[in-house]
Amino acid sequence: MFSSPPRLPRVPEWRDWLPPPALALAMFVALLALGGDRGYFYRVGGIHSWNTAQTLAIAENMSPEHNFRLATRVWQDDDGGFEYTFYSRFPVSAYALVKLATMPFGSDLAAKLFAARVLMLLMFCGAAALAHLSITRLTGSRWVALAAALFAFSGLYALYYADGVFNEGVMDVFGAALVFHGMVVFVQDGRFRQLAVKTCAALLLGWHVYGLLLPFIALGLGGEALALARSAVSSSEKAKAARTALISLARSRYAILAAVSILFGAALLAFNLANEYTASGGERTLSDTSLFSSMLRRFGVNSWAIEWDTFTMRQLYRVGVIFTPYALARAVGWDFPISEPYVVDLAPTVLGAAATVAALAALAFVRRWRILAATAVLFGFCWAIPMRYNTYNFNHVFEGLPYMGLALALFTLALIGARRLLGARLGGATAIAAAAIAAPIFAMSVFHAGQIGRDADAAERNKRELADFSAVMEIARGKSVQVVWHRNMWEDGKPWPSPSWDWHFWSQYYFAGSYARLANACSFAGDADFTVTRYRDDSLNPLTPDNRFAFLYEGTSSLELCRAERRRLEASEPAARAAFDVYIQDRAVSWLKAPCEPRDYDAPFYAYVHPADPNDLPAKYGADGFHTTTSAMELAGMGAAFDGACLMTAALPDYPIATVQTGQWRPGVERLWEVFATPPPSDEALAFYEKAYQDIASSGEPAARSGGFDLYLNGDTLSYLKEPCGADDARGRFFLSVHPVNVEDLPADRREIGHESLNFNFAPPAVAVFNGKCMANRRLPDYDIARIETGQWVPGGERVWDAEVAVGD
Repeated sequence: MFSSPPRLPRVPEWRDWLPPPALALAMFVALLALGGDRGYFYRVGGIHSWNTAQTLAIAENMSPEHNFRLATRVWQDDDGGFEYTFYSRFPVSAYALVKLATMPFGSDLAAKLFAARVLMLLMFCGAAALAHLSITRLTGSRWVALAAALFAFSGLYALYYADGVFNEGVMDVFGAALVFHGMVVFVQDGRFRQLAVKTCAALLLGWHVYGLLLPFIALGLGGEALALARSAVSSSEKAKAARTALISLARSRYAILAAVSILFGAALLAFNLANEYTASGGERTLSDTSLFSSMLRRFGVNSWAIEWDTFTMRQLYRVGVIFTPYALARAVGWDFPISEPYVVDLAPTVLGAAATVAALAALAFVRRWRILAATAVLFGFCWAIPMRYNTYNFNHVFEGLPYMGLALALFTLALIGARRLLGARLGGATAIAAAAIAAPIFAMSVFHAGQIGRDADAAERNKRELADFSAVMEIARGKSVQVVWHRNMWEDGKPWPSPSWDWHFWSQYYFAGSYARLANACSFAGDADFTVTRYRDDSLNPLTPDNRFAFLYEGTSSLELCRAERRRLEASEPAARAAFDVYIQDRAVSWLKAPCEPRDYDAPFYAYVHPADPNDLPAKYGADGFHTTTSAMELAGMGAAFDGACLMTAALPDYPIATVQTGQWRPGVERLWEVFATPPPSDEALAFYEKAYQDIASSGEPAARSGGFDLYLNGDTLSYLKEPCGADDARGRFFLSVHPVNVEDLPADRREIGHESLNFNFAPPAVAVFNGKCMANRRLPDYDIARIETGQWVPGGERVWDAEVAVGD
């Protein structure tokens, strides 16, 4: 039976209200003291920074002047009217709360961001306090409540998103905790009005509460319907009893709660929808609004669904991660990634499955308040189902936060079970011991989670960057600003490698409160009051000469800035010439062509970065041997056409680079052109090459010598060394034929020939030519090799030299 059990005559004592505030205060202090450097204002990259920037921008742009519209960016069109980039899917009240927290700090962006993060931390701790209060009411044990709350709020996802400024994170966790406490009070004391008020208050923050209301209302109505059905069946006047039952169900407080929550949520959405619709002056239909399209996607319209097996595995993985206190995960060697891998780890998935089965099985032994225990357990799954239609499900790991309800329920039920098995005295001691263990585990979990992504240099850059933009906004606030989006971050006029989204997403917040137009095309001359760019050009007299990251120019257009960038590039020699001139300067690769026509850039570009040290490659690129810094790079996304020229730029990784293999391709067609652009080797690259050369040369006698090259065979690598050696020695094609011991080891199309060809150009990235030396290292297949034939020839000519290396017996 899931209907409300008889109420107990229990009145909370004043002592029940003391532990929750104490718990919240202790958690807040721990989060500030141990949760990482709070000067590290945002975590670089990923959904954490995206959502925080987006929420802060919306809150900053929201004002009576714009009818409290929710927009990530506001700008003025040529007629002086306002244009908006809308994000209207969440309640306006949540953004109003963030704005109230940040308003006192004026243009100090760092202080405003810190204030918003502290607000989230307070909500996080408040949610734990509410959970503590609810469990105390249900179990009568403050120690059980303390242990369960500390364990459940120690998970990696919970702590990582504890200061994330967005609705689907801590705001919704707090809202769910508030509503669950209202459910407890309603079930125990019948205070329906309190539950209704708390439900509406939670909906002002976000929509996760619907995942909690769904099982509660369904189970409550189902229990009442079953009881009425039994009564009707036993009645002599069944028709009358059935009508009475339907009327009773319609008047049920569960049905009323459903109506209240739906109508109140609909009213909040209607406000946003009307605001977005009226902003277009009636030129757009309701179905064109961002809110409406988001709703359709959430219900599976105009969206694809993740397969059930993949979806289920990911939900169990999230249960396992959020159920396990992070300190315990670290203790056993688990280091869960924040961005979920496409193939989830087995251990947390199995743990999540076990926790889910245990929680569901435990419900069978719950006598009182089963509806509340079931609601907490099912909360995460009820919210997750619509997210199956979310095409970004793989990145939105914060959607796993509702599984904290399952963790709270399971920890609580486990301790209650222990108390029943051990007796009141031993069970009480067990609860106290669990709380004593949970406290240091929570503190250690906070500490470990606070270390994720910590980087002293990045933290310092964050501070300088926010100071720069504060200086920009002191001048530009309330004016029209043209924001030139560079692929690169810039510092002191030079590119600084950083994920492109940092500049793109955070620009929403940096320029919120002014009328900012994002310009990514140099053809936009514009009519803005100011232009902001990462590129410094003293000839254009920046208004913020003391800045290092962001430079403000009065009236300067993006066209002028692109012209300045072109002049800077053309003052030096390109690293390679092909259909485009390719420049590699500092940490950026640029493609420039003049004259240039649309047909020259209608095909995507690619750039493969070959490191000097293969160990520098991220793991996902290891099999390829190069870093794909940009593929299918369209001009509209990161380049520009102006004055009959084309210019594009992309950031490069910060490790020593041997060469950049780049060109254009057309899907389904061969590469249109390709070139190897080799930057001058850095000191780090030269040191690496020299050490690698000496290590190979000192490893023993070469396996063969020919054409001035010494051939060394070490494990599965064949090395070519030559000294003295120059560019002329590296010209021409090298052949490499590998003959296996067993011909069946060859690919099917090579078995008839009897060997595998691994021919290569003796030019970067296959080799390094440095300090009068040449070196190439070629990886061999992993089957047993009998012999190797190799050498060099000039296409269209004879072999320059050849050699044979015996490998097998």
